[in-house]
Amino acid sequence: MIGQPEGQIVEYKSAKGGIPQSLWESYSSFANANGGIIVLGMKEKDGKAIPDQLTHDQVLSYKKRLWDNLHNKDVVNLCLLRDDDIEEVEYHGSWLLVIRVPRARFDMRPIYLTRNPFGNTFIRNHEGDYHCTDDEVRLMFADAESQNHSFDSKILKGFKLEHLDMPTIQGYRNRFNIHNTDHPWSKLSDMEFLTKIGAYRVDIEKGEEGFTRAGVLLFGKTESITDNSCAPYFFPDLQEWHILDRGERWSNRICPDGYWEANLFQFYYRAYSKLVQQLPVPFKLDGIQRVDETPAHRSIREALVNTLVHANYMLIGSIFIKIEPGRIIMRNPGRMLISVEEFYAGSRSKCRNPLLQNMFRFIGFGERLGREPLGSSDDKR
Repeated sequence: MIGQPEGQIVEYKSAKGGIPQSLWESYSSFANANGGIIVLGMKEKDGKAIPDQLTHDQVLSYKKRLWDNLHNKDVVNLCLLRDDDIEEVEYHGSWLLVIRVPRARFDMRPIYLTRNPFGNTFIRNHEGDYHCTDDEVRLMFADAESQNHSFDSKILKGFKLEHLDMPTIQGYRNRFNIHNTDHPWSKLSDMEFLTKIGAYRVDIEKGEEGFTRAGVLLFGKTESITDNSCAPYFFPDLQEWHILDRGERWSNRICPDGYWEANLFQFYYRAYSKLVQQLPVPFKLDGIQRVDETPAHRSIREALVNTLVHANYMLIGSIFIKIEPGRIIMRNPGRMLISVEEFYAGSRSKCRNPLLQNMFRFIGFGERLGREPLGSSDDKR
């Protein structure tokens, strides 16, 4: 990679006059994004990488100073590097210090300079390091706190049963009873049932109780959900697009418009019914019973649930689903709580809203089960 232009994961730093302050900005930005490589002792000019012609002794002295500063909280709050993350490399007769910065785990972020995160936290975008806003820093702290207290488990003070939509609760309970035959929770009162599934919670340690954010998001009335204490930017939006003679535009839309209570349960059913209309249903029998669901239906259902339960509902721009000729796009706000490598490897998972995830699982949606990659020896589809 050395010698290639700078980009999303590579940054060159000239070090003729010593270690530049901007190195720490790149360290912070890579750690708070997806990781990257800092090459100390090289600069980019006119799209070309030019080495500083540093000696090996100079690079060794920088390496010592770098380790000292990584453990100095007046410089940076946390050292993420291991011994093999910093390496001296000879390149065309010049010595470089190559620094591999890993992505910080969500419970370690933000990585910031000095002892004050506000104004000293950076994020990587394209080729540059940019200051995080105070709100972005607070969101990183909130993500870190979710290790102990998830976003959707927060008890919302002042919310009562009247702030929820009773037809939605009844619809959920009907679906629950169909999916869980003779379940003991089916005989409970509404409040007892909502407590069992996590929509209402008692915090014994803090001595408080009330409806959780998950409960309000799934069952709430529209104005209850968009209250400042819950999810003020909540706006689930599905658009169906077609190419028309006068250009491309949406032809059908599902979004909060006053005709329905725009909670997640209602949106899920409206969105799913629209999404599966795009799928062909081959004629298939199971005995004498026709089977109308295919693996594609299950994939759509799983993707839709994942879109809803992994969203950060405190960010502007909530759920967005776009149906185009030949493809479906599902988008939600917020960064993943695991790395891209962990995501593709399937080694671990971290849900931003585990209570919501459980509530969907109780009615048979979002099984929290992995799947073998397509093309595996066991795949028959």
